[in-house]
Amino acid sequence: MKFEEKYAPSKFEELVFGDIAARQLCERYAFGAPYKPLMLWGPPGTAKTTTARVIVRERFRAADYDGDIEEFNGAEIVPDTLDTFNNIGSLMNFSMGDPLILINEFDVMEREMQVKFRAWMDRYKSINLLVTTNEQVNVEGVSQRLMPALKSRFERLELPPLSVNDCLPRAQEILKQEGFDVSIANLKMLLSGFTGDLRDMLPLLEAVVSKMQQGSAAQQAKPTLQVVPPSQTP
Repeated sequence: MKFEEKYAPSKFEELVFGDIAARQLCERYAFGAPYKPLMLWGPPGTAKTTTARVIVRERFRAADYDGDIEEFNGAEIVPDTLDTFNNIGSLMNFSMGDPLILINEFDVMEREMQVKFRAWMDRYKSINLLVTTNEQVNVEGVSQRLMPALKSRFERLELPPLSVNDCLPRAQEILKQEGFDVSIANLKMLLSGFTGDLRDMLPLLEAVVSKMQQGSAAQQAKPTLQVVPPSQTP
């Protein structure tokens, strides 16, 4: 298994947040009963899609459901897609009682389709939605592609870029699983190249593990000096 696949978050406890309020809200959606659909927004690399998938997986686990995540892209959504959503909702409602659909890049949906989507949401409120967007949906004075009336149907949560300090506990845990106990201070130096894009963290850690493994192998292969005691004459 590839390093990134091995350590990609699959449980809520493995997610990294830079803000306690964001963590608490996502935790409520993962383990509670949301009162509105959730929209995760922020720049690329803040793990919006990963966070959304983990929330879905936690809800699946709670319902003892092992089906695939129903995941779409905003660019794919056309009027016929809404019928697909209804069919998915019916099947998931029968299988787990908690229909949940994930839509990435929600803001690239065509404007005309946004009007239809808003009307569909109002009609089929039993189908839970979790969407992601790179758009700054809570920032005033910024040109927006999403209609205000559509955005208002969601609880909107920003996932901002993370600092290296935010990622250190998770990075330390990953290295421990690889057999290396590294202090937070040393790990901070090892990850000095981290830029806040979570997609870069696992490759950085993989490179750190590779260097440590090479160092351990070299140390083990280093010849040892054997001291032979002088012969004793009677």
